[in-house]
Amino acid sequence: MMSTGGREHSAGDISPQEYTSTVTSYIGKCIDDVTISKTITTRSNQKPWMTAKVRALLKTRDSAFRAGDKAALKTARAKLSFAIREAKRSHAKRIHGHFQNSGDTRRMWQGIQVITNYKITSPACDCDASLPDVLNDFYARFEVQNNMVARKTVPPPSDQVLCLTIAKHLIEKLSLLGLNTSLCNWILDFLTGRPQSVQIGNSISSTTTLHTGAPQGCVLSPLLFTLLTQDCVAMHSSNHIIKFAKYTTVVGLISTNDESAYREEVQRLTAWCGANNLSLNVDKTKEIVVDFSRAQSNHSPLIIDGFSVEIVKSTKFLGVHLADNLTWSLNTNSITKKAQQHLYFLRRLWKAHLPPPILTMFYRGTIESILGSCITAWFGNCTVSDRKTLQRIVRTAEKIISVSIPFIMDIYTTRCIRKSKQHCG
Repeated sequence: MMSTGGREHSAGDISPQEYTSTVTSYIGKCIDDVTISKTITTRSNQKPWMTAKVRALLKTRDSAFRAGDKAALKTARAKLSFAIREAKRSHAKRIHGHFQNSGDTRRMWQGIQVITNYKITSPACDCDASLPDVLNDFYARFEVQNNMVARKTVPPPSDQVLCLTIAKHLIEKLSLLGLNTSLCNWILDFLTGRPQSVQIGNSISSTTTLHTGAPQGCVLSPLLFTLLTQDCVAMHSSNHIIKFAKYTTVVGLISTNDESAYREEVQRLTAWCGANNLSLNVDKTKEIVVDFSRAQSNHSPLIIDGFSVEIVKSTKFLGVHLADNLTWSLNTNSITKKAQQHLYFLRRLWKAHLPPPILTMFYRGTIESILGSCITAWFGNCTVSDRKTLQRIVRTAEKIISVSIPFIMDIYTTRCIRKSKQHCG
């Protein structure tokens, strides 16, 4: 037994592990009190011009430095500097090769990917094996609605035909336009019997044969759509139907609060779509009301197939943002944001030491094309603040390129003169 200060302790009550833990904790507390902890994050700084030869010379230089060999270190530094210059020169030459042909936009974007060290990674998709079949059925959903009976078209004896069938409403429209039977049958052979399947990763759906619609991305598809919709015209003089690909817009002038002609036009368009096997997506259909009258009244929404059409304050039509008060600040903000994103690539090209002609070509193709999109329709009514915002984009690009480029007002004036000459000539 041990006696300390009138208290008795047993030597076997405290284990060596507990002594060790107590002493270690006390040492750790002292370290925390007198030292400062810092967290250092290291990131890879891989230069785009880095090559295997430069990496090997870097290791040789570091080895000579650690060994303290001054002669070897001097030689390694000289070889490293020469290799870096050669690597940068080779990298710049490879980049310039992507921008030699201004008409090859694919190689230009490949050059930007080289500059930004962009690497395409295919996304991993862990999905159910039945998902491709579900998507294939979804993409072919309009095939179920195709209940129109096709019939054989008997051509004249002089025609060389494919002996195919064609839908009744389409052959009537093509016949009115003067297309012969052989050409109609050739078009039908192009549209019908198209196999379709969906692949996700290694999973492939079953094949579905389509007889509805047209292949996407084909040159003939928009032409056939134009021929199909050529008889879709406004019935009233106060209305106008704008058709552009799949986007159809009904514009109506309403006077003395009489909306009958406008609403009748919408119902007539709905009936025409049903008769021509075209379905209107009411969820994506929007209505915008421009009303500058002093005593504004509440406009009741349109009804299409029993569903109400949403009335919105602004909408996007063919890339241009339209507001119900006919101001263009929303459109200007959208254009400014998109142009500023492309300025990043212009700066990267400048840092890659590309010559001003290539930088100017890139600016005209990716930034000026955004600033001048439909500029004749909206720039004339822009506010002074919006014009200054757009001009700042041009001024920033001019500082990067170090070459004088047209002001935004000059672009607007040139486009207006060109368009007026087209209408007059």
